Amino acid sequence: MSFTKKRPTFLRFVFTLFGGLIVSGGILMLVQQFYQQYIKQSALRVPFFYLTGISTLLIALFLVFPANKPYRLFKWLSRLVIMVLVVTLLWGIGGFYIAQNHMIYMPGRRDMGAEAYLAEQTDIEEFQINQDDKLTLNGYLWKTTPEKAGLILYFGGNGELAAGRMMSLKQNQAEDFLAGYHVMMVDYPGYGKSGGEPTEESIYQMAQLSYDYALSRKEVDGSKIVLIGWSLGSGSASMLASKNQIAGLVLMTPFYNGTELLQNFVKDELKADNMLTTIAGWLTRNKYPSDLYAKTASANARVLVLGGKKDTLIPYEQAERLSTHFPNAEFVLLEGGHEAPWMEQQSLLAIKALLDAAAIPTTN
Repeated sequence: MSFTKKRPTFLRFVFTLFGGLIVSGGILMLVQQFYQQYIKQSALRVPFFYLTGISTLLIALFLVFPANKPYRLFKWLSRLVIMVLVVTLLWGIGGFYIAQNHMIYMPGRRDMGAEAYLAEQTDIEEFQINQDDKLTLNGYLWKTTPEKAGLILYFGGNGELAAGRMMSLKQNQAEDFLAGYHVMMVDYPGYGKSGGEPTEESIYQMAQLSYDYALSRKEVDGSKIVLIGWSLGSGSASMLASKNQIAGLVLMTPFYNGTELLQNFVKDELKADNMLTTIAGWLTRNKYPSDLYAKTASANARVLVLGGKKDTLIPYEQAERLSTHFPNAEFVLLEGGHEAPWMEQQSLLAIKALLDAAAIPTTN
């Protein structure tokens, strides 16, 4: 490539495009190493390939047009500095935006043993929800009684699959605890047997479809639906509580909103400083405004919020602040960590009290 020509040529463009591809490919390989080390996934996927292509084109455009006086080194150094800054911003902002879904959503592998176990249970039904032949969601309904009953619609934590949770409840003989309620759980898009990709929009869509499907079931008493969301699932449960008439809501170690969830992840998992954590908050992709949904939840719904004093994934202060936005909520601070709501007696007693109260019709 000649630095003395003032007009770009096709050959010059080919050379600069090739150079841009080498640089961008190198950046992608660095991102791949980061992904494998911190996120335990591969960055060699379509969104990052698009980013690599854009980066390649930008570098080529910066290099293909010669400076007014190419023989002056300062002119080239200025252009190179600007090019580096632009490419850095592109990969920093674009890469972080793409990576957020990979950091937050971790579908994991299907639990084939749990699926086989549930297939043998006559009181547990596997079902699918279809929408316009584009989205197929898979879930399970445990009919704890042959009678019409209320329903616990459960939204799991990150990496939690419907088959595993339903098997756990069944094997632990939770019928007495769940007296008066059937139990239903649907896998998030991209989790278990559910199709699609997990995003805030697709998960909200899944949640509403699940609720509507529950209302259509003849076994379900639509006036006694209790939503339970653990961790990631608290976002879906909070949204549904603000847009539908429910009997009760239980949030287990919830986050305040998506911005604080992401900031906490960046700070703790990526060991970022306060400045980078603040910038991450500005670039939040999955908003999950549970704090806003809480303010519009029905005042008639009984609400229980559980926080874990030793929770290292989501500080209990987020759960406590979230509880203050609901018209009428009880906050219970547990001694343990993120899984304390499933393990501590105090938690189980509080959930049982809410279920018993929600089974009694309210009078206006």
